[in-house]
Amino acid sequence: MKRTVTCTVCPNGCEIGIEYNTKEDAVLNGYGCKRGVSYALDECFEPKRTFTSSVKISGSDRRVLPVRTTKPIPKSILMKAAKEVEGISLKAPIKCGEVIENDFLNTKAKLIATMTLEGENA
Repeated sequence: MKRTVTCTVCPNGCEIGIEYNTKEDAVLNGYGCKRGVSYALDECFEPKRTFTSSVKISGSDRRVLPVRTTKPIPKSILMKAAKEVEGISLKAPIKCGEVIENDFLNTKAKLIATMTLEGENA
């Protein structure tokens, strides 16, 4: 199989070509550093993304609170993650960086608030 991946690890944005049947026999070209090799292999065999979304919040002038994971989670469970946060409802006050869930979907990533929201009477 052939594939081209644009590396996002650094600002260079190398176009990395990959030919592979398995991870072990992959042949890569066009990378500028070792981090690019690692990124391209991960992108082909175990793609991950940082999950960002919003959750319901009460006790604030806003109706939703933005959240994200502290590290990338498998791309294959992003839709499951979206369904999971639909069921989360919080009450203000909430501080930016506050942990909402410690082991989000058993990924060892924390789900954290990305905004501070004071209560309505603050």
